[in-house]
Amino acid sequence: MSRRRRLTGEILRFMAVGGISTASAVVLYNVMAYGIIPTPLDGHRTTSYYLANGVGMVISYEMSRRWTFKHHTVENAGKGFVSYAVINILSFTIPVGCMWLTRHGFGWTSPLADNLAGNVVGQLIAQVARFFLFKRFVFQRPIRYTAVYGTEDSIEFNLATDPSNGSPARPGVRATTEG
Repeated sequence: MSRRRRLTGEILRFMAVGGISTASAVVLYNVMAYGIIPTPLDGHRTTSYYLANGVGMVISYEMSRRWTFKHHTVENAGKGFVSYAVINILSFTIPVGCMWLTRHGFGWTSPLADNLAGNVVGQLIAQVARFFLFKRFVFQRPIRYTAVYGTEDSIEFNLATDPSNGSPARPGVRATTEG
């Protein structure tokens, strides 16, 4: 598969993952911030936004790891999630900044203005930044066949028998005919 085609597939899968995690965060945000279901966070827009997007971040990490970047390695799973979380937390400033600008700069304080600024415009800008940051710092390189199974020189498919037990040799195990 060509590099361009693989990148296009990753971008499309990442956008789908972003859509699912963002939709989850938007629903949760509106439930918490606007009292659709009474919660202690009713009226606390920024806190609701951070909590809802925290849930979205966990959804996004799991889906990215298992689907979008499934062919990439994470050297240390704990380190990978920490890097992912740091990038997400830092990228929260983009949609929160958009929401702050519409509320305090333009004086638009309606639920529609909050959702358009934070959950549409801000999220789209942040999504582009996160894709490249995740690819660079979290899911570094594609897994290569040789990284898992060794080089072609170390793999020998031999139908001879294994001298230690007389059974057919397994792929990747060098069978010798010397006694």
